[in-house]
Amino acid sequence: MNTLARTTSSAMPSVAQRSRFVGWSAIASGVALIIVGEKPYFPTSLSLLLLIATLVLYLGMIPIVRWVAAGLAARDISHGASGAGTAHVAEIIGITGVLIAVATAVFALPHWLPAVSAQILDTSSLGVIGVWLLAANVLALGARLFNRVLAVLGVLAGLGWLLAAVIMWVELTAGDLGGLTSTLEGARTVGGYLAEALYLIWALWLGIWLLVRKRQ
Repeated sequence: MNTLARTTSSAMPSVAQRSRFVGWSAIASGVALIIVGEKPYFPTSLSLLLLIATLVLYLGMIPIVRWVAAGLAARDISHGASGAGTAHVAEIIGITGVLIAVATAVFALPHWLPAVSAQILDTSSLGVIGVWLLAANVLALGARLFNRVLAVLGVLAGLGWLLAAVIMWVELTAGDLGGLTSTLEGARTVGGYLAEALYLIWALWLGIWLLVRKRQ
């Protein structure tokens, strides 16, 4: 009995430390997005700083992806649910989107990728990340993994990035759409900016919640 108590007690700091790490990762990702959002105003001399901020933005998502998947799996085990497989698929989608975004950023800096190709890959990776945000937050909402409003913000952010990617691919594959082109461009721009704003709030809120929530 005492051995079990000691094991449980020793495991608790590890869980708390992991939550703090994910919290700081979420905050770092959100803050980095503010810097990346100012990309058009960065001089060429600061391109390395922009790359670092971009890597922090995306790599900071990986601990969040894994924490959400682990949290959903734990809820499934304790409640006898069967959504662990869906959570695992969402985890794979999220990490895949992040890796594509990171590779695009790394290869775009030395101009190994043409600007247009880099833009296509970047927007596509955000669309994949949007699918993860959408799926993960819908699952989190059902499992009550965190605050409902926070989950809804994540869903909307995911929809925004997914919408921007879908519109981009419609434009690329459909060719000249006449007067509809300007409408689609406007929708893509609004969707992208809205997703950025909502992800910023979502990441900072989640990070702060993980850092200050009561440890059990």
